[in-house]
Amino acid sequence: MSVVAPTLGSVPETQTSRPWPVEHVLRLAPDQASITAARKLSVGQGWSDCGSSERAVWGSCKGSGKQPYRTVVDVSGPAYRCSCPSRKFPCKHSLGLLLRWAEGQVGGGEPPEYARAWLESRSERAERQAARAEAGPPDPVAQAKRAQARAERVAAGLEELDRWLADQIRGGLAGLQMRGYRAFDPIAARMVDAQAPGVASWLRRLPGALASGPDWPERMLEEFALLRLLIRAHDRLG
Repeated sequence: MSVVAPTLGSVPETQTSRPWPVEHVLRLAPDQASITAARKLSVGQGWSDCGSSERAVWGSCKGSGKQPYRTVVDVSGPAYRCSCPSRKFPCKHSLGLLLRWAEGQVGGGEPPEYARAWLESRSERAERQAARAEAGPPDPVAQAKRAQARAERVAAGLEELDRWLADQIRGGLAGLQMRGYRAFDPIAARMVDAQAPGVASWLRRLPGALASGPDWPERMLEEFALLRLLIRAHDRLG
């Protein structure tokens, strides 16, 4: 039976605690391949610890490695987070989880720590944005000082990341697979402190590469090379 693909890229018009219709979920897909992969995942047996609340849906999906991919969707956005290495947004795991939710296969519950921490960080960011909006136009002098201070913090954080990458190469990649998420959490937290949240999110996704099969060292080296390219580009911003 052939399936006509929905229009891609749009989002549901309303976000409530009720599951979305399947067609709304499919409209979030970046391409037809993602729809096909998500449909296959949604009916598989690899999901565990799934749940939902008024605001979010979460679950763990078994991949080819020992550690499952942790997936969270903030349905008030929508916004997505998954520990898989996919560069598609949303990834097939996020879409597959939403399809399970839409089809009534996800019950209620309290979000686990990884989901709660991410949701709280989103709430705090929204509150800061609202406070800035209420405060009115910023003082240009103070704004310039803040921008300079942030630039210095980012530069210092990336310098530390550069050293961390070199340490991983010198020490060998085998230890990363043994340590899993614990190998990446400290440096990711450091990037948050350095006001480089995008880099922090990137680092937190990297453990997913450890579960990508026997070629995971190649994938990890590619990610490390891209991170180092980012650092070198930042050095040359001027």
